[in-house]
Amino acid sequence: MASEQTPLLHYRLTGGSIQAPDASASPQQTGTSGCDVGPTGSPRRLGTLFGVVVPTMLSMFSVVLFLRLGFVVGQAGLLQGMAVFFLAYFIIGLTVLSVCAISTNGAIHGGGAYYMISRALGPEFGGSVGLLFFLANVGSSSVYLLGLVESVVMDFGQEYGGSLPTGYWPEVGYGSAFLLLLMLICQFGAAFYTRAIFLVLLIVAVTYGAAIASLFPSGGERSVVVVLNSSMHLNVTVHAPNLGTLRSNLNNDYLVDYTTGDVATFFSVFAVMFNGCTGIMAGSNMSGELKDPSRSIPRGTLTGVAFTYCIYNLTAFLISSSCPRLLLQYDYGFLRTIAPFPLLVSLGVYAAASSASLSCLIGASRVLYALACDRIFGHMLSPLTVTSRSGNPWVAVLFTWFLVQCVTFSGKLNSIAGIVTTCFLLTYASVNLACLAMEWASAPNFRPTFRLFSWHTCLGGLLGSLAMMFLVNPFIALVSLVALSILTVFLHYQTPDMGWGFISQALIYHQVRKYLLKLDIRKEHVKFWRPQILLLVANPRGACGLIRFLNHLKKGGLYVLGHVVIGNLDTMPYDPVQTESPSWLALIDQLDVKAFVEVTLAASVREGAQHLLRITGLGGMKPNTLVMGFYDDSQSHDWFLSDGAFADNAENRSHEASVCGPTPVQQLRTHFPPPRGAEAVRLLCESEYVAIINDAIKMGRNVCLARSFHRYPGPPLQNRFRLLRRDETPLQSTIHSDSETDTSDLETGASVTFPDDDDDGSVTIDVWPLDLLRPDAAFYLDVCGLLALQLACVLGMVPAWRGARLRVLLPVEMCLGVGHKSSDGASDCLNDATEQTANSELGGMGTEASASFLPLRDGVREAEVRLRKLLSGLRIRATVHTVPWDDVVALHWCRSDSGWIPDSVEDVSGVAKTIAGVPEKLCTPYIDAINGLLRRTSGAAAIRLLYLPRPPSDQRRYPAYLQRLHQMTGHLGPTLFVHGVDHVTCTDL
Repeated sequence: MASEQTPLLHYRLTGGSIQAPDASASPQQTGTSGCDVGPTGSPRRLGTLFGVVVPTMLSMFSVVLFLRLGFVVGQAGLLQGMAVFFLAYFIIGLTVLSVCAISTNGAIHGGGAYYMISRALGPEFGGSVGLLFFLANVGSSSVYLLGLVESVVMDFGQEYGGSLPTGYWPEVGYGSAFLLLLMLICQFGAAFYTRAIFLVLLIVAVTYGAAIASLFPSGGERSVVVVLNSSMHLNVTVHAPNLGTLRSNLNNDYLVDYTTGDVATFFSVFAVMFNGCTGIMAGSNMSGELKDPSRSIPRGTLTGVAFTYCIYNLTAFLISSSCPRLLLQYDYGFLRTIAPFPLLVSLGVYAAASSASLSCLIGASRVLYALACDRIFGHMLSPLTVTSRSGNPWVAVLFTWFLVQCVTFSGKLNSIAGIVTTCFLLTYASVNLACLAMEWASAPNFRPTFRLFSWHTCLGGLLGSLAMMFLVNPFIALVSLVALSILTVFLHYQTPDMGWGFISQALIYHQVRKYLLKLDIRKEHVKFWRPQILLLVANPRGACGLIRFLNHLKKGGLYVLGHVVIGNLDTMPYDPVQTESPSWLALIDQLDVKAFVEVTLAASVREGAQHLLRITGLGGMKPNTLVMGFYDDSQSHDWFLSDGAFADNAENRSHEASVCGPTPVQQLRTHFPPPRGAEAVRLLCESEYVAIINDAIKMGRNVCLARSFHRYPGPPLQNRFRLLRRDETPLQSTIHSDSETDTSDLETGASVTFPDDDDDGSVTIDVWPLDLLRPDAAFYLDVCGLLALQLACVLGMVPAWRGARLRVLLPVEMCLGVGHKSSDGASDCLNDATEQTANSELGGMGTEASASFLPLRDGVREAEVRLRKLLSGLRIRATVHTVPWDDVVALHWCRSDSGWIPDSVEDVSGVAKTIAGVPEKLCTPYIDAINGLLRRTSGAAAIRLLYLPRPPSDQRRYPAYLQRLHQMTGHLGPTLFVHGVDHVTCTDL
């Protein structure tokens, strides 16, 4: 039947059978791990008892039950010993609750803890934890194996009076022989494993019964010899359980641990005991072999943990009631000492150690097989997916056996025990983290049938596991966390999308929704304004440069790519927006920009733009600025053919070479057609384009028009832009605003270059904050100019543009009175005829009146000083340049037609009321003169920001309006027209 990752589209309720997923589908397509179906059928054969309960019990008992309980009670006493049991089981119990919750939230496949973590936290974190968990099981199998060898050598070795040879190589040989036997058991599969652990369980049960019986000696007591040191032996008496012995063993009595030479403490006793409690995942590791893992794992694990907890406490109580303190402190293997048949207890030790090693060996092979099936590490582990006819992953078993054998060659039990325990604890912490994340995400589909948990238990298990890691060995814990981080980062960049879902997305959604509700649009303030951009894109193949540029301009604000699909949903079989959005998202990934995508369906581009302006965004995050490409007939540049992001050698790195079908870049090239040609039919006419501008302004949105961004090569590098501007005219006919500039230049209007603009080769951002189509507006700065300054400042704050210099260019008339035209049509400022006319009109007031028509040095200086003061108050670092444009203004209709001569500067600002909104009177020579001025003064700038006048109210004048903008910016590089509708900056704190 379908897995829990497969969305339920059809589910038969009566009759027939439920169709299984397509066997040919990849694990990424089905969402399964690929570890559940063998070549001839399902290998799931184990039930709750032998699949979970018995492996968990045997792993948690291991050798601690027979060889370490004396140490715990002898050093800590019964009361603190039970406290040790409670604390250890409390920590692992919280983890068990998380395991039960995850395992009952859907179908569980092979891999145990790895499967739970990877499906909850994603392939990166799950793969890294899964690898460490696999290595922990490998090391644990070797630890139990070396413990088994030590027990055999102590019973039969020549150093201890036996006949078996001792030493490094003989002991390695014993371990290898035992390991080979365990590997053969694993190769026979789950059925044989079940029989083997049943036999082991019988041996451990009989041995434990015999050991407990030895606590009730015949006659009520038995004398034994305790070896204090090489020269001191002491006879002690073991009594049947009695109150006096119990009282003597209630409190702690910490002495030197004869195995380490250090004085024991509560935490050292706790660490030893906790090492024996790390087998709670033994049953979960067999999830791929269980008939019903969602039922067996919680029930079996809880049963095994509860049973072992009771056995440990019962045994500690009986030991404390019958054995003297010296026996427990100086003979940790006292159960063999007091037993009538010591070899029977030794047999139990052998069985417990071998069963624990066997559980870790087969569990590690299953985790490795799940990792290989999921292709977390690519095809490197593909050979490990081979199985036998019964579904047993025999290649994974062989590889695991080989690694355990390599660890066994170290022959040092204590050196790897700390590493193993730390890796297990890291896995337990990850399981708690996975459950905690799903609980905090509040996803509706996280509804486990096991409800005895909460985020408090998950957090407690997480913190407890991490604390125990550093308590056992701080250095190893730190190294493990660093290794986990490195593996996670590696897999993040190497692992393809597995289609499992990411808990991070659910957590982000939960937090974003919460904070969006707190983002109150009524509390907005101009101090915190930032550009929130909606870019209308027809075909991204011709707009990649503009998309990247606006990604720099957004300054952490909202950035949305809007696209309008022309059509009528009534005449379509499906909504085309659903098929468009994935390609646009793939484009964003390829361009590596931080943007959202909004695609809408409308009968016209204008109607679609209105939709996007109204509905794009959510809550307090809505676009405040509309950006469009410029409307002209130029041939669009195809960025897919020249941009490195779309080159054949830069295609999606996550796309595996073995996967058939087109690559992501090829899919983008197929989906988005080449840019239109110059003669292609447009979906948008001139009037509709200008109408969109007007609509946006009416809706309270700033508007920007971007032209010539096909020449935008990316963030500025030294001389990068200037190499693209070889065809442009160099800077000339400009005046620097330095106060030390010679006043004779101001009087004569001589050509002066800006200092340091060309010599150092630096990149510049030019801002023209005044409306060049209205000379009457040359003495005041409105919201459009302030928006241009703000955007330029924002661009300069971006790290990629931080080396660029901001220049503010202020057009000024060096003489307000305009004289007669010379023969070549140029303005001859302050010639004799002008001077005589002015004097005659003022009634011959002499030099005082004549002086009022001299170049207004004071007026120019005042405008410059005020602009500098404004920039200083706005904290904008920029150089101000005054640009004389008398020759240009002389061609304006208000000067050439009426011959108007102002009496004062105030008259100039007031003329706006009489001549505003008459762009049809702007003659072609005047627009050409503005274009020449821009090319001379800003031709080499990286980006230039110009004032965008508001479109006329009469729609019949829309084409003429657009023609003026086209003519004004011809043959310029990247240019951004800016029109503001609201305040964007302030001088207040």
